[in-house]
Amino acid sequence: MAEETLAEEPQTEDQLVIRAQEALSSCNWVIGECASEWTQKYARGRTDADFGSMIGLSGDQVYQRRRVWETFADVNTDYTNLKWSHFYVALNWDDASECLQWANEIEATVAEMKAWRRSQHGEDLTAPAEEEAPFSIAPDYLQVGDNMVREVADVEGEGRSLAGAGVGSSGERAETVNSAPRESSGNSEYAPFGQGARGDASSDENEKREGPSSEEIYKRACASIEKVVVALSPELIEDFREMPLELQQRFVNAVKNLQSRTAGLS
Repeated sequence: MAEETLAEEPQTEDQLVIRAQEALSSCNWVIGECASEWTQKYARGRTDADFGSMIGLSGDQVYQRRRVWETFADVNTDYTNLKWSHFYVALNWDDASECLQWANEIEATVAEMKAWRRSQHGEDLTAPAEEEAPFSIAPDYLQVGDNMVREVADVEGEGRSLAGAGVGSSGERAETVNSAPRESSGNSEYAPFGQGARGDASSDENEKREGPSSEEIYKRACASIEKVVVALSPELIEDFREMPLELQQRFVNAVKNLQSRTAGLS
């Protein structure tokens, strides 16, 4: 009897945080459950972002998991063939129960469930779907603008073309090169590899481009990280276990290395 009573005692805030941390790589349901219980018992004016900071997720990611848990916690075990992402996309559907039931019966993917729902509503499946996520994947401060995309491209190397760069820009470069005619008169002793072709060494030294400043490096790093955060939607995270093991390990190592390098910043 004592053991049963102990098991029914509410979890402390620290226990909720630890349990959610342990579930990061395996179970969105557990994270949602912990976030919901924490909000009800311990938040005291704090937000999903505060809980997220304790377990390593953004406030928006915590909000997603908490909403899904609070909406489907009492029925999710009835759909044994569905993933968490099925419930995520159906969160605001008025016919969620019907769609989830259909998907569970035939073990449909998220994409198949969404297509079936469109067909039930009489939509043309050959036309692009006009739909939005149940809620924002990331808050405004995580949205990636054009400038960020350009900065990320710069980090990847000058040999990579920038996203959205038109043919015109390369055409201008080609025209600039071709518009310098070879001199047919004047100093006939000139040779492209001659002694005077390179100019004054001191002027070359002065014109040498300096490397990026610390501020610029942090800006580029922010752009890259923000871009990854936006891309890591719940559906993408659900697919992680289906990736090749080598890629999984590489991704996990990259995240751990980033955490190790930035451990002293906060």
